[in-house]
Amino acid sequence: MTAPAAISATFADFKLIKGRKCCQLVFEVPIEQADLALQALGGLPNPASEAWCGIARLTQPAHVRLPQAKAEEPEKPKRKFDDFPYPQQAGMLAEREAFKRFSLDVHGEDDAAMLIRMVCGIKSRSELATDSEAAGKFLDLKVEFLNWLEAPL
Repeated sequence: MTAPAAISATFADFKLIKGRKCCQLVFEVPIEQADLALQALGGLPNPASEAWCGIARLTQPAHVRLPQAKAEEPEKPKRKFDDFPYPQQAGMLAEREAFKRFSLDVHGEDDAAMLIRMVCGIKSRSELATDSEAAGKFLDLKVEFLNWLEAPL
């Protein structure tokens, strides 16, 4: 039986060799196949002589079971703003730069949150979930803001 002329390996790394204008390609073989791989390549590398080899991409050999990549989960559809509960909508509005510009006296997120609480007559945004009158005032404020956003300049 003749020595194998090729080996099967996985491409593992790539390194630039500075000053020599070349690169190293690193291939890995299972330790159990190391002797066969060295035999196929002509033995250990000898710095005194070069041993040119060919490199070709192979399909996955049947006997090799590579770990399967996890299937990417489909991206969840983003929730629409109106799908969030009113307290969260109020928090999201307070963060928007456009809402801060809409409310001329607002200079930051805290001021915007305070404005929403003041307009709605509440002490906490959580009250928007339980107080229907405050929720109605919040909806009016939101509609006014959305109309302002769409108004021509």
